[in-house]
Amino acid sequence: MIKTILDVINLDKIMQFKKLLQIFYLLTISFSLFSQENKNNIDFTVPVDIPIYLSGNFGEIRSTHFHAGIDIKTQGVIGKNIYAVNDGYISRIKVSANGYGKTIYINHPGGYTTVYGHLNEFNKTLAKKVKELQYENREFELNHFPDPSDFPVKKGDLIGYSGNTGSSLGPHLHFEVRETDGQVPLNPLKFDFKVKDNISPVLYNLVVYPVQKNSMVNNSCSKQIFKLKKHAQGYSLVDTTVIEVKGGVGFGIEMYDYLNGSRNRCGVYSLSVFVDSLLIYKHVIDKFSFYETGYVKSHIDYAEKVKSKRTIQKAFIAPNNNLSIYNTSIRRGVYEFKNDSIHNIKILATDVSGNHSELYFKVKGSVTQDKEIDQNEASDNLMNWNQENTFETEELSLIIPKDALFDSIYFKYSKIKPDFEAFSNLHHIHSIYTPLYKDYTISIKTIGLPNELKDKAFIAEINDDEIKSIGGDVVNGHIVGETNMFGSYVVLADTVSPEIKLLTNINEIDDKIEFIIKDKLTGIKSYNGFIDSKWALFEYDLKNDLLFYTIDPEKIEKGREHELELFVIDNQDNISTFYTTFYW
Repeated sequence: MIKTILDVINLDKIMQFKKLLQIFYLLTISFSLFSQENKNNIDFTVPVDIPIYLSGNFGEIRSTHFHAGIDIKTQGVIGKNIYAVNDGYISRIKVSANGYGKTIYINHPGGYTTVYGHLNEFNKTLAKKVKELQYENREFELNHFPDPSDFPVKKGDLIGYSGNTGSSLGPHLHFEVRETDGQVPLNPLKFDFKVKDNISPVLYNLVVYPVQKNSMVNNSCSKQIFKLKKHAQGYSLVDTTVIEVKGGVGFGIEMYDYLNGSRNRCGVYSLSVFVDSLLIYKHVIDKFSFYETGYVKSHIDYAEKVKSKRTIQKAFIAPNNNLSIYNTSIRRGVYEFKNDSIHNIKILATDVSGNHSELYFKVKGSVTQDKEIDQNEASDNLMNWNQENTFETEELSLIIPKDALFDSIYFKYSKIKPDFEAFSNLHHIHSIYTPLYKDYTISIKTIGLPNELKDKAFIAEINDDEIKSIGGDVVNGHIVGETNMFGSYVVLADTVSPEIKLLTNINEIDDKIEFIIKDKLTGIKSYNGFIDSKWALFEYDLKNDLLFYTIDPEKIEKGREHELELFVIDNQDNISTFYTTFYW
């Protein structure tokens, strides 16, 4: 009896303890959700003192990556004031001839980092430090990580001036918000930067893909593109009411978003696909890691991008597409239509402000007989995406690492004798329309390469008469390099030195001396300028092939003649030199 009473008491205590644990768990979850919900309510100010209009937004699809920030227009000019959006300290200063150009990174309390790219100049304090480091390193490019105590900032502090440096195609501020831990880009438009947007996404074309071997769309084994029209209830197909499908099918959409005050095409925040009210696919672009942004080549219809420059986002996921933006998918977005029923399809596109557009159409399943499998697709040509693949002939060797392919392929190869001077045959490696996530190794046998040209030989990608060097090293009669593109490759030799062209009238110098420097085959590797035999800071604008020296009264004496020497080296170590004198 006593034991029974004790058991009841103990059980009661256990139940009370469990309830306390549940309450604690619910409070913890609630606090976590509250913190997460309010995380984006951090009190950032705007980084500019002009009205904010965007020429690009977060998640916008570029050729090989997602855009990691927002591009703020600067009224078509350089030199607008740029401000720190919150208290913190400058954690990184970067100067590059491409990429973000002149860039400032600021760490803030709460685990955030903000990034300010394509600047024309830093503020006076930073500019002085940057110049000191450049002269100390004898190099224009810089990647400096100051101590937290070196450059503290307050919200609203002037940190620099907007520009067009790096890979920028016009004056603007590239602005990012990142999680400091891991440097993960976040969608800045979730932080209430007062960007006005009441315009819904615009839908242009629907694409339906037969994904499985015996799938079909309108009796075709190829993808089909359907133009769209807008009406009061949403979007619909222009030329048909019902699409006939068979087997596993995926959908894709060409779409863009527009924001108030700008005609630039921007990216769409979220895309969802429903089949008979069943959500089979959804992606939301709140954040992504830089290491995964290369998956964009699988997220889009890569072949269509290469052929027509159109950006079609696929609403189905390849086996080796590991983007974290996918919130929901059933069978990775591929829906198998097995009967002759009519199905209602809805595609919903939403921007970050909640504006949305809807596309409605119908598909009819088909039960027609399967087509014969193409016998040309022999199993010995199959390359599986989830294993290392090799291919070897007497003249060509390829090593394609595991997970380099987004999906398995039936590999194709051919070679021809080039109709131009070369030191190998021209090797056609699969298809330029098939994307890759990783580099693969390529080894090409050289033919007739003289010993004196071994140091000048390189592997070249030939595409529509354009030549792109991937470099390479000569090893036992072969040249070995790496690339992340399929296409046509050949061995060439570069014996031509870079071009140096003076743009400035040397007799009428104002504040700059400018040059054009170019290399047709392998590109510029390095450059160094000297004034009066001392290293001088020449800045390089890669996109315009522009190299320039800004007259620095702290470095050269005014009122006399000076000597200028310039050395430019390409990637095969061909050297060009330039010498002149000037009076300043």
